[in-house]
Amino acid sequence: MSTELKSRTIAVLAVDGENFSVNGHYEAHARKASWYTITRSRDGNVIVDKCAQFPTHDSIRALMH
Repeated sequence: MSTELKSRTIAVLAVDGENFSVNGHYEAHARKASWYTITRSRDGNVIVDKCAQFPTHDSIRALMH
């Protein structure tokens, strides 16, 4: 029995002059994301995969510095 997994972009955050897209990953018909992926919009590099909490501007800033 497999679980259907859906992903969608739910936010684009601008932090210190750079944009980051936040994708939420949802299991089946869940309304809250199971985890989040943060991607740098400029080059598409994944900064964090399977982040447990929705990222804030400050948490992304801490990851970058």
